[in-house]
Amino acid sequence: MVTVFPDATTLITVLYVIILYICLSRLFFGPIHHILEKRHELIEGRLENARKRLELVEARTSEYEQSLRAARTDAYRQQEVERETALARKAELVSEARKQADKTVREGKVGLMAQRESILKKLEAEVDTLAKRLTTSILRD
Repeated sequence: MVTVFPDATTLITVLYVIILYICLSRLFFGPIHHILEKRHELIEGRLENARKRLELVEARTSEYEQSLRAARTDAYRQQEVERETALARKAELVSEARKQADKTVREGKVGLMAQRESILKKLEAEVDTLAKRLTTSILRD
């Protein structure tokens, strides 16, 4: 028959296993568990630090992009103002040049008319003189 009651070697083996478990828990698994917890906390701290830095970098990048957009907008506005000013100045200069050209043309026409009148008077005087000479020459002959 098989006996249900364990003998002393079984009890001693169980006692050794329990003592081994307690010793390993305190001397080996406990410190390893403690080291793993510290390592986990350190990793979590570094991850949190990295997340905060990433958020800061993203915020600064967003600020930079926004200020860059604002600067570009201002630059485009300034360019547009300068272009409009330049176009207005160009139109003003063209208008002044046309006025000056028209004035010069009018003065030239007035001068030409005066020269024409002067030449016509000289021609009339010469025609009168030539007519008199011709008449005198014809009458002498």
